[in-house]
Amino acid sequence: MLEGVAGTLVEAPAITEAPAPVVDGPKEGEAAGQSTATPKYPGWTGQLAKDQLADIQARVAKDPKALETLPKGLSELYAAYASLSESSKGALTRPPQDAPKEVWDQFYKELGRPESAEGYTLEKPEIPSGMRYDDEMEKWFRGVALAHNLSNDSAKGIFAEWNKAQAEVHARAFAARQKEASDTMTALKTEWGDKFADNWEGMRQAYLQFVPGGEKGRLFQKIQAQKLDNDPDFLKMFRNIYTKIGPAKTVVPTEAGGGTEKSGGFQFGAGLKPRE
Repeated sequence: MLEGVAGTLVEAPAITEAPAPVVDGPKEGEAAGQSTATPKYPGWTGQLAKDQLADIQARVAKDPKALETLPKGLSELYAAYASLSESSKGALTRPPQDAPKEVWDQFYKELGRPESAEGYTLEKPEIPSGMRYDDEMEKWFRGVALAHNLSNDSAKGIFAEWNKAQAEVHARAFAARQKEASDTMTALKTEWGDKFADNWEGMRQAYLQFVPGGEKGRLFQKIQAQKLDNDPDFLKMFRNIYTKIGPAKTVVPTEAGGGTEKSGGFQFGAGLKPRE
């Protein structure tokens, strides 16, 4: 096989079909990628196999500037090879899809996946007021991270972003409830006028008598979950209940063994408080 002198440019062997006819002269034909001028390739290309040279020629045909990226001689070609070999030392090679489990485990271990779910070094976030930390959810996340072969760094990053997103959702929800509560108080103060304080106290007492456990009871938690504690109509319902049952009463024992009713004697807890 003929070779060009190392470091020189030679005409490429004619191994492809003849180019299409040039339209309106050489300049227009070259712009269309159909120049009749034979590209000058580095001399070392004569040592390539036919399919290898054809691949280079195809690339140059699509983009003539690709010729500029080729090494100009054997010395430059060898230097590029040596650099590539050096940079690839220690590089991980993805195992075949049907490789044994232990081969894949070693591959993911080298990528940074711990050997167990407990091996992830996750950092617990600061807990905003009104939120709690769910240890079971952390345990679930660790298991999912291991099952999907996440590296320790990837798992830590995703975990931190998840907690950040949860805190932001909570903050938006809390702000919305605060605004809703403020709007409710404004509406009731407008409607009840100078009787607001009495009506609010009556509503509070009705809550404490009819809602088991008061504000700390499970029913009140459900009421809050449905946001009914900030609903004007719901609050007025308890105000109406108070109107019908009247103030709380206690029975004061008498010496004869009976008793008399006394209004307002029942000691309520902290109960509901108007929210400004």
